[in-house]
Amino acid sequence: MKKLMFVLLCNLAFCHVAIAQNCSQFVNKADGKKLSYVSLDAKGKLQMTAVYLTTKKDASTVAVHATINDKDGKSIGAGDSEMICAGNAIKIDMKAFIPAATMKQYGNMQVNGEAKYLTYPSDLKPGQTLDDGSVTISLNNEGAAMGDLQMNIINRKVETAETVNTKAGNFDCFKITYDATTKIKMMGIGIPFSMKVTEWYSPELGRFVKSETYHKNGKLLGTVVLDAVN
Repeated sequence: MKKLMFVLLCNLAFCHVAIAQNCSQFVNKADGKKLSYVSLDAKGKLQMTAVYLTTKKDASTVAVHATINDKDGKSIGAGDSEMICAGNAIKIDMKAFIPAATMKQYGNMQVNGEAKYLTYPSDLKPGQTLDDGSVTISLNNEGAAMGDLQMNIINRKVETAETVNTKAGNFDCFKITYDATTKIKMMGIGIPFSMKVTEWYSPELGRFVKSETYHKNGKLLGTVVLDAVN
């Protein structure tokens, strides 16, 4: 369960997206993008990799397909989600925060549930407080119900503007912090877990480039870093 929660936490930020100047520009810019990430444990050792492909669905919606591999390159799952441009904000389907591949210890889980969105306004600036998000997701394995996962993301705040250096390049980013709580209920038993997350994302790129996840006591659990952009 500890390993499951680590992988889950490291994926919380995989689908965060900054806003473009307008919906047409956002959708067209996102269409056909391929972003590769690495997930590292607290000691900096590779845990898994993820590739996110974005495709224009309509004038205001981008479909996102994620493929996840373990540290040896073996596929451990895939997931699909959407991003919606709402004029002055981008709304991200919160199912994207929990790819099915993160449930590998329980088999190839699928995640389902009513779409709930986390919002990123266009006027992000240091000191700004962002809206909270909450979602409940059902976990299924080959059609069989396995349980539910509830996630709450609160206390989202834009801290500072910083430059982040990665293998994919140097990016001018906003640093955002928030608290997240998850509870996995399987066979009627709920297992809560609380964490703190810090993410950096680039308005130029339109996505996060780095995310750090901490236990509520401040101990680092893992890091997700952008490795390549195509």
